[in-house]
Amino acid sequence: MATTEGSLVRLESSAFTHQGYYRQRNEDAYLEQPDRCLWAVCDGMGGHLAGDYASQWIIRQLAATDLSERLGESVTTIKRCLLDCNRHLWGYSRTHQLGQIGATVVVLLLHSGRAVVIWAGDSRIYRLRGQSFRQVTDDHSYAQELARATGRPPDYSRPGNDAITRAVGACESLCLDSLVMEARPGDSWILCSDGVSGSIASERLEELLQSDTSPAEAIVDEALENGSRDNCTAVCVRVHGSHLSAPSSSTEYI
Repeated sequence: MATTEGSLVRLESSAFTHQGYYRQRNEDAYLEQPDRCLWAVCDGMGGHLAGDYASQWIIRQLAATDLSERLGESVTTIKRCLLDCNRHLWGYSRTHQLGQIGATVVVLLLHSGRAVVIWAGDSRIYRLRGQSFRQVTDDHSYAQELARATGRPPDYSRPGNDAITRAVGACESLCLDSLVMEARPGDSWILCSDGVSGSIASERLEELLQSDTSPAEAIVDEALENGSRDNCTAVCVRVHGSHLSAPSSSTEYI
């Protein structure tokens, strides 16, 4: 459990990852930097340790970014970092003849009363605010793409529908989704890989987020108990305090 305190707010976060009981290695990785108000989860893909390399490379580069006191500059820096990671991993796979490698990524930055979410793939962010718990990100997967095209709920039961359509390093170019929303004291967040989100219903995620002093480990443990066949990673963030700098009340896509 990591905690950082400012004059008006206190951030509390926990993070946990597990290889799982069906995988030979853990291709997930996470970033937990409450002192910089920055968190991330990556889920690697590719054989012969390439998934490990991809996810760990992205996390190392994010950890080394120089963030600004200005929100826009920090967002630009994070996006540029991820695009640089994409170029590196694309070149690395070609140089070492590894085929397609890469990693999903989801990033949370809290800055000046705003929450910035940046992602590619199907690693997710959920937010709890008061009695409202919702998934903030949309999966970049075939199932979700079909759902958007047809207006029907996503169907993950059909073979291949769970395949992702975006990942850092998987293609020569990368399209990142991002949004900016209001951040408030009392908000809680979960970042997780699909080993978690595919094994725990959202209602239960909400309960675990509220009920445990180290919710990330409790969430991963329950995903494994529920039979997850993947690596499992969760990062949980809680915002305590009475005031955050006043933001715009609207959600902005950037």
